[in-house]
Amino acid sequence: MIGQKNMKNYENYEKYSGIQGLINIVKKLRSEEGCPWDRKQTEETLKPYIIEEAYEVVDAIGSGEKLEIMEEMGDLLLQVIFLSDVYEEKKEFSLDDVIKKVIEKLLRRHPHVFDADFSLKEGECLDDVILKNWERIKAEEKMEKQQNTCAPSKTKNSSVYVSESLPALHRANMIQEKAKRLGFDFDNLGDAFNKIYEELAELKNELNELNKSKDKPKDENVLNKIKEEYGDIIFSVVNIGRFMDIHPCNALNKSSNKFIERFGYMEKKASLPFSELDPQKLDDLWEESKKVL
Repeated sequence: MIGQKNMKNYENYEKYSGIQGLINIVKKLRSEEGCPWDRKQTEETLKPYIIEEAYEVVDAIGSGEKLEIMEEMGDLLLQVIFLSDVYEEKKEFSLDDVIKKVIEKLLRRHPHVFDADFSLKEGECLDDVILKNWERIKAEEKMEKQQNTCAPSKTKNSSVYVSESLPALHRANMIQEKAKRLGFDFDNLGDAFNKIYEELAELKNELNELNKSKDKPKDENVLNKIKEEYGDIIFSVVNIGRFMDIHPCNALNKSSNKFIERFGYMEKKASLPFSELDPQKLDDLWEESKKVL
């Protein structure tokens, strides 16, 4: 790590301190005297970096290492400032506009904190009022966006829309949480389990339809229906986890890591490459790994 003393040897170091310093650095990098790589970046080329940095912040939080968390948060902040500068150069909006927008949203969505006229009526519960106001305000915001959008998409018009850029399991969990807050949910865990059995039966039916026509050209509609029913099963499994307060991504990562460890054990124990072992030997190795790990 470059020490503070060494940092002061850099030209105009004082100019590059604090949040304004970071903004100045980005503008310098994007200037004619800056970095060729940074100059050619656009909002499209930055998208994968934004996603990557967000995930690295989450990983760092999981590690508990403060220095790592600080570093990754800084990298994510850099992406916000960098992207804002790209749009400012195009004269569309600036970082100040971004900050103003989020400030307005926070003030608007928290009337119980910032609105001087806010007060609870007799018998009202603050938590219930907060949730009710939150959904009402978001609905108003959505309607305003629809009015300002020329061709709104069918999915984005929905109150349970969540960005498709998120990991699919996490997105499904968030969609279900939104639906729950709006009063649409199973009554109990048993009903959620029954939904899985229902979806499994529907997938089996579609596979049977496909098998009936196995000597004929594949029906694209049937193939799409199979994919849809398979997705419905996964969506239903996410529902069960939500009822048990288990996040699907965390649970799946744990199972994936367990599989990796067991597979690694099998590789160490195998006398030959897997392709040269008979199925029974592979099954025996797998069962052995389950007893050890």
